[in-house]
Amino acid sequence: MSESLRSSDPSRIAGFRLFRRLGAGGMGVVYLGRSDAGALAAVKVIRGESAGDDAFRARFAREAELARRVDNPWVVPVLDADAEAREPWLATAFVPGPALSEAVATHGPLPARVVGVLGGLLAGALEAVHAAGLVHRDVKPGNVLLALDGPRLIDFGIARAAEDTALTASGLVVGTPGFLAPEQAEGRPATPASDVFALGCVLAYAASGTPPFGTGTPDALLYRTVHDEPELGGVEGELRTLVERCLAKDPDARPTADEIRRLLAEDVPDGSGNWLPDSVARMVATRAAESLALPDIEPTAVDGTDAPDPADAPDPADTPVRRPGRRRLLLVGGALLLAGAGTGAAVWASEDDDKKPSGSTRPGYVLGVHTAADSAHTAVSRACERAARLAVAQHNAAPKRAYDLKVQVRADQGDAESARQVALAFTADRNVVAVLGPVAEIPMGAAAAVYGEAGLTHVSSTTGHQDYFATSPKTSFQSSASHLALGSWIALHAKASGQLAPAGIVIDRAGGSIVQDQGTSLVNAWRDNLGVQVVPRVVAEGTNDSPQVVRDLVADRVEDFVYLGPLDATVRAAKELLAAGFTGPRWMQHELYGSDFPRLAGTAGEGWYVVTSAVDPSALTTQRAKDFTAAWRKRYGGTPEPYATEAYDSVRMLLAEFARTVPAGARRRPVRAELAERLAKAKYTYKGIARTYAFGTYHQYDSTEDGWAAGTFVHQVRDGTFHQLGSLADLIRAASAQKS
Repeated sequence: MSESLRSSDPSRIAGFRLFRRLGAGGMGVVYLGRSDAGALAAVKVIRGESAGDDAFRARFAREAELARRVDNPWVVPVLDADAEAREPWLATAFVPGPALSEAVATHGPLPARVVGVLGGLLAGALEAVHAAGLVHRDVKPGNVLLALDGPRLIDFGIARAAEDTALTASGLVVGTPGFLAPEQAEGRPATPASDVFALGCVLAYAASGTPPFGTGTPDALLYRTVHDEPELGGVEGELRTLVERCLAKDPDARPTADEIRRLLAEDVPDGSGNWLPDSVARMVATRAAESLALPDIEPTAVDGTDAPDPADAPDPADTPVRRPGRRRLLLVGGALLLAGAGTGAAVWASEDDDKKPSGSTRPGYVLGVHTAADSAHTAVSRACERAARLAVAQHNAAPKRAYDLKVQVRADQGDAESARQVALAFTADRNVVAVLGPVAEIPMGAAAAVYGEAGLTHVSSTTGHQDYFATSPKTSFQSSASHLALGSWIALHAKASGQLAPAGIVIDRAGGSIVQDQGTSLVNAWRDNLGVQVVPRVVAEGTNDSPQVVRDLVADRVEDFVYLGPLDATVRAAKELLAAGFTGPRWMQHELYGSDFPRLAGTAGEGWYVVTSAVDPSALTTQRAKDFTAAWRKRYGGTPEPYATEAYDSVRMLLAEFARTVPAGARRRPVRAELAERLAKAKYTYKGIARTYAFGTYHQYDSTEDGWAAGTFVHQVRDGTFHQLGSLADLIRAASAQKS
């Protein structure tokens, strides 16, 4: 159960607005909050002695990053964390259901069918945990939350990388006695098999209502775990056989999480709660309603009761569209509304400083932000949304502005159909005057046709294909450099930095069409334009050929190395090169800038380059960059994220040109098509923070004119982070100066 915030509690932590206290303990407080993107979160804030312990902060940061590796629907994801804050904090997705321990204690043992579904889904969660190189170490009923659509595994507070023993003291028992494996009870390192033992304990408890090694003092529980056989009364049939295997004293005799998942394979719950007994399902639904009944939040005006503004009246030819309420609806009849059902698209309202001020007589317009909710694009979506909110807040802070703006964010699922649904929703709202996004290639291609048909201008600052122009030749724009150009610019960096030499270039098709475009462009530039030997290799998708390909190229004595592929494959390549003793220059594909590559690759990642059009403005000395960095830091508490600058520039450009389409006096609605016409006009340029934007024949970022090299940046991994070396123009000038 939750309680109201106290006067000493903050109302906001970084990008999370706080509403309620969920609980408190010796280490700190857990709050119910909501992110800027609209996601409900449990925000744990560390207080007391731990907050002042540098060793704790280091461990806290590492654990948060480790937990980010896990991507599974039955594992509660980490949304954000900051170990450097005055009071370190960690935010995870909020699950408003009871723990398994509470449900069993209240309603008794679960039926065998329910335990089977529970075991299969939790095994899938552990399979993902182990695939990420982690061991949970504290799987217990209190760390399993029940939701209508399935269970959730929580609390990675003591998770560690399976290969990492530096943070575990010899003989230290970590976990909950009664639900940990014999090897843990004896102080030996935990392994994935230890989590399987704990899962067996959880299933035995769920089926019988009592832990398999009873209750009592920690010492007694540890002794029984090591020396006694489990009590499995109430666990019957095939489930008992499986639980007995999980509880084997010998770790090698236990099944893997993957095997358990396959043995207990069940249909995934549909969200109705029918996978649970009726009494437990009612408990889950009631708990969800109670947890999310936030009295301090203004409810959604479902019927559109805002007073109409004469300037916002639709054109006669427009189909009337009901204006949305100011707040996102949280509860409908006691049921939790998490996303737009049936469309695959999530939508949430703007922050307070994006709203039209109460009593304002100015007309109001909406800037749409088309993001993606899939895990691959979480970071760039957040950067784009934050950039849009900052730009709109700055507009609304101008006292003599002629109109107000607000931000509306809609997220697709990374596929074509949900992207079309998002675009249809934006185009149907006549208050939406422009859109930033989509952020990913497939959504860009699909949504562009919808935006084009409706005449709604949109600019993507993160995509690099140009096929969208075929279906939307008038209103779709791209402010990011193309993948083809960025591929060849790797070769230019090699030349400018004096590192051009025979190169091994790996094109890993698992990286999709982006790396295939880059690979072709790079091979041609290196070999045909610069006249240097290239040894290209292709790794077929779905194979494990990458390590051997890397070893073969090293054996061919290449002096430079480029790996164009997804994150995990590039990390493996880095480790193979380190093991082979390769010390020459190494490059990765541009989308890995800002990724977890430095952390995942460790020592093997040091020295790798990435060439991209994304800038780190905090590394620039211009006043424009300093002002932007300061504004971002003031609003979000840190330096601008990768791709935030380009999104901010794109929004500012859209707003600047939109202002020129607003009729004098704002007595009629601006004509949508005029904004795209302005952006497409000949010789159009816009001065951004780090580069000048101009659009080519196909509305792509024009890199044919002078100045593109000054807006292309080289980053290198140093000391576990990306470090900006400068623009290509900077490096070319430095090379010329050295020669002279």
